[in-house]
Amino acid sequence: MGKKKKRGHYCIACGRSRPNEKFGGKGHRQHLCKDCKSKGKKAYNPSTPEYDRECSRLSKAIKNCVILYTEELDFFLFQYQNERYITTGDFWSEVFVYHPNEIQKFASAEFLQVNDALQEVLFKKYDETMENGLILDYDDVMENEEHLDISKKRRQYLEVIVSLKTLV
Repeated sequence: MGKKKKRGHYCIACGRSRPNEKFGGKGHRQHLCKDCKSKGKKAYNPSTPEYDRECSRLSKAIKNCVILYTEELDFFLFQYQNERYITTGDFWSEVFVYHPNEIQKFASAEFLQVNDALQEVLFKKYDETMENGLILDYDDVMENEEHLDISKKRRQYLEVIVSLKTLV
């Protein structure tokens, strides 16, 4: 036998399943019961602020993150729109894009300059990367590049790390 069908509606504001009689007028469509509607509670804010939209967009677009430690600095490497980017671990410096086919491998990414939304997303991604253990040591990478235990997606950063010799 399957589950018994729930009767009524779910109120988003109070989080309860209520019978049809407890919803009135536009409350059915908005998933707001009469009690919550009379108290002035809102089901959701239909217009998300620009900051939240930017954070959400960046959070979905930034992926394949790796943290690289050197003797002096730590770097945060990430992929954004199929390009590889690098910044220092404090996130207040510039963000650089990696160009593999050019003489100067690192160029400043003008369109991806540090702002509050990018700052927040990078800190969040940095913490997630720390929790997942995607941390590399520069000296270890230089000694045994072929035998590192990292995924194929993150293996693309080995080329970036080797190019860091000019910066480190």
